[in-house]
Amino acid sequence: MDLKSLKIFVEIVQSQSFSLASDHLFMTQPTVSKAIRNLEEELGTALFKKGEAGRKREASLTYTGELIYQHAVNMLNEQKSIYETIEQIQFLKKGKLTLGLPPLGSILFSSLIALFHKHYPEIQLSFLEVGGNSIEQAIADKSVDVGILLGNLRPIFASIPVIDSPMCLLSKKDSQWRNKTQVSLLELKEESFLLFSDTFTLNNMIINEANSVGFEPKVVCKSSQWDFIAKMIGSNMGIALLPQIYCEQLDLNQFNISKLINPSLNWTLNMAWNTTVAMSPATKAWLNIVEENRDKIHF
Repeated sequence: MDLKSLKIFVEIVQSQSFSLASDHLFMTQPTVSKAIRNLEEELGTALFKKGEAGRKREASLTYTGELIYQHAVNMLNEQKSIYETIEQIQFLKKGKLTLGLPPLGSILFSSLIALFHKHYPEIQLSFLEVGGNSIEQAIADKSVDVGILLGNLRPIFASIPVIDSPMCLLSKKDSQWRNKTQVSLLELKEESFLLFSDTFTLNNMIINEANSVGFEPKVVCKSSQWDFIAKMIGSNMGIALLPQIYCEQLDLNQFNISKLINPSLNWTLNMAWNTTVAMSPATKAWLNIVEENRDKIHF
């Protein structure tokens, strides 16, 4: 059924005249009359009462026409709602944005999230706060719009680089590593490691690099909370490898920071998305804010 024909039908009813309807719609009256004839043929019933012999057709509805008129009005209102929804989404007056953030991501991106909300207050924000491996899978599964990933990306992903920070040894201030500005990974062979949850990409990266230089880290604790790991280091429970950008905001009266060398590792974060998914206006707006405000990404 042609919505254009329904629009003509509704206009005739509301104008109570075929000729006025044709004027309002900027159509000739024969075009309007033909559209109604075709609609009646398609429906198999008369919509308007027949005029008396020699008189023009009346704009008076039959009983069936009255019922169909209500359906037609509802269908045209639905069409209008569809276009309004599309407009709201396109102009960011409505929509949803789901971000995959590692545990520290909400802190790193808090200022950008606040900035996005200030510009687009009608967009609903939701967050998946898990480790990098889970975020990667969520992007692949299309259950988040964008997410923070560490290291290499899948071929179907695209990204914006957001942070590239050297990895450092974080140790207690009075440990054997005090005053050492650099340390090689192999030197840490006998240390007790505080690592991250198995869902963290960073966890796998550290273990793989340790294996590559000839040892398996002695893990005494695993946690998804970096602040908790720092407290355990302060309690002399062990050491951890953490990004310099994080270490530098800690109390340096309690900790020693040594840059990791041989090999040097970097905490390289990317804001990634799945290129097989059509990007929503809300996602585009978020990525624009990230690109224009990378200097605001910090602890």
